[in-house]
Amino acid sequence: MASSVTAASVVNALNSAVDKTGSAFKQLDFYLAKNEVALYPKWNIYDQLFGSIKWQPNMGSTLTGTTPTPSPVLRTTFMPEILTAFPKKDQFTVGERTEDAKLGMHRFESNRFRFLSNFESFWRDHLSYAQSDIVRQIQNANNTFIRTLMYYQAPDAYIVGQGLSSQIGHASGIKKTSLTQDNIRDIENGLDTQGATTEAIAKSSGDQFRQDCTDGSAGGSDDGDVPSSALTLKEIFKAMLVLQEDIQAPTFDRLYNVPKTSEMVKGKYLLICSTEAWASLLWDDSLRTATSSAATSGAAATVRTTTLAPANLNLLQDGFAGDLFGKVTAKFDPYPMRFDHNGTFVVPQKESGGKVVPNPAYTAIGDGDTGFDSDGSENDAGNASYEIAFLVGADAFKAINVGPPPKEFASKNMNAKKFYSMKWNGEVTLTDQFLVPTSGTAISATPGTELNVYGDYLKFISQAVIGGIAGDVRYCLPIIYKRRRTS
Repeated sequence: MASSVTAASVVNALNSAVDKTGSAFKQLDFYLAKNEVALYPKWNIYDQLFGSIKWQPNMGSTLTGTTPTPSPVLRTTFMPEILTAFPKKDQFTVGERTEDAKLGMHRFESNRFRFLSNFESFWRDHLSYAQSDIVRQIQNANNTFIRTLMYYQAPDAYIVGQGLSSQIGHASGIKKTSLTQDNIRDIENGLDTQGATTEAIAKSSGDQFRQDCTDGSAGGSDDGDVPSSALTLKEIFKAMLVLQEDIQAPTFDRLYNVPKTSEMVKGKYLLICSTEAWASLLWDDSLRTATSSAATSGAAATVRTTTLAPANLNLLQDGFAGDLFGKVTAKFDPYPMRFDHNGTFVVPQKESGGKVVPNPAYTAIGDGDTGFDSDGSENDAGNASYEIAFLVGADAFKAINVGPPPKEFASKNMNAKKFYSMKWNGEVTLTDQFLVPTSGTAISATPGTELNVYGDYLKFISQAVIGGIAGDVRYCLPIIYKRRRTS
């Protein structure tokens, strides 16, 4: 079992380069925790909405949630009996339903580091950056997990320009449905294509479903026109009415895993989208659009008037943006789900020349057409021209907390005893217990591996238990639309 490096081993390795009391390593430990607290909020997008279940060892491998269900409202009119008559009565029964989900575990590691004699330089140039990066990746993984549940377990989707998937004409056998978490575990990194998974997955939430939303099949048209159009204020309003009127989803009243509750989210639904989609709303035609005019040409023919009350799109507070119709506020996903006209997901970043850069196919916006160029290649192949946003009500899911460290780390009374007694899900530690390559011996030059018994190398490790369970998945509505940039 891997463990953190002890202060004594660091003193031995560094010899005279470090204070004999080992205080430098203690400072390193405290700095690791403080750095983690500072970084986690940057990547909390979905966890703030649903992360409320605390997990401890020996709690079991299956997460069971019991949700009380209220009695239905069955009256359209009401008139009680007069006082001299025997009164009638309504008797209400409160029910409950249970949801089960299997918990998962994942491990995160950095590459190994050579333990240099100049420890301060080593920490500043290597350890600090590597620790920050692994913390970021852990939180990205947890956010991606919650978003995965939101997309695949949602029973319906809103296709911009068409309406709800359940109410439009898809191609045969294709319609958005809710998948089980066992089904979702069959999907590896967005590879939900037929062949890699089952045909049922491909047609209910996978690549065939998404392609049907782009190639003209959805909505009963198969002429090559793109049915999913750009995200607009009017379409957001229509999707909000679905949550409010047809599903009767509750609005948010609080957040999780944050030191304070934002007033921006209270009493509102939350739109999680890209900054690109939000910026396009600033030039929305519903804010300033043309009206009818007697003139057929010239300036008089393009008289513009406000058709929608101005929205506070520029309002920013605690990571939230905007106030739409008094019912919707937005939060930005730095890496939204994007796919090409074949329904294939495109990854956000790639490595090029030793640098991590945005994936050009992820940022490019094609015309959405599946036609062919003169050389026979598809002219929009691979470009992530389509995007998925989420309009969410409260309590759609509950998820296990993955970090950050307990609030006691911010206390001025922190000491070594308190520090080492605290553990949390997804804690990042340093270890020297792993195999390292060797060049062989003077007798045998055959390379091999051996235990890192001399403590020459270190690496960061973390193990997180990750899980989520449905509250009411109807309260989560994926929105599929064609990307656009303001020209």
